[in-house]
Amino acid sequence: MANISFINIIGTSASEETIRFACSDAYPCEGLYLENIYLPSYFGENRRSYCWQAHGSTSAQGCVNPPACFSTSSDFIRQNVLSEPNLDINYDL
Repeated sequence: MANISFINIIGTSASEETIRFACSDAYPCEGLYLENIYLPSYFGENRRSYCWQAHGSTSAQGCVNPPACFSTSSDFIRQNVLSEPNLDINYDL
């Protein structure tokens, strides 16, 4: 999947992962673009995005809720590193 835009999407979500891009290791998703996405929880809880091998960007002016998790973000890279349990890491910093 490449060069796809998701623009002006409004609704509610009943799932915890409101935005999900689970792309292939061999063929990652490239050039994804999100703008004006508003998908709050139907139940009022926090929602999140899930990305695997997904690369893209979001609009500087438009809202994206929940926030995107594209791999161009340093937070996503950190999330991938910490998502696998490692008994050698002290998480009580």
